[in-house]
Amino acid sequence: MSKNKTDEKNVAPELSEKKRRVTRAPRHASTLSKEFDMLDDSLGYIIKPAPVRTYEVLFGLLGSESITPGRMTALCLVAKQPGISQSELAEMLSITRAAVVKVVDTLETRGIVQRQSIPDNRRTYALAVTPEGYDELRRLTRLSRQYEKQISARLSVDERKQLMALLQRVAL
Repeated sequence: MSKNKTDEKNVAPELSEKKRRVTRAPRHASTLSKEFDMLDDSLGYIIKPAPVRTYEVLFGLLGSESITPGRMTALCLVAKQPGISQSELAEMLSITRAAVVKVVDTLETRGIVQRQSIPDNRRTYALAVTPEGYDELRRLTRLSRQYEKQISARLSVDERKQLMALLQRVAL
């Protein structure tokens, strides 16, 4: 029995020494970590959490039954340009014609946009916002302004303008 205890004492130090050797960083680890560090000076890494946080705020304000930000943009564009075609809307949103059909279908199903026939052109529809759509757009505009105040609360007016200008340059 004492032999087992002696063996255990002899084994345990060897295991802990092996663990120490495995977990010990190489002497040049600080050089390697700087060589392979893509995060300290990464604009992409710094920007990444911003959309996540801002969308959380936006969806919190809009509620779960609201239309998506992309559809909000489409609704706004149709309101600003009554009679716009689906093809023109697709181009402005930088999406395919097939994708814009889905967007318009959703807005039409909700009763906030309608397709209108264009005389002498059976293949193209003019888009228009319905009275219910204008009510929804007023609600969304009010919430959007509240959202903008919340996400820029820690910035001065000048800092907000500067950030927007810089992000527009990065996004190009």
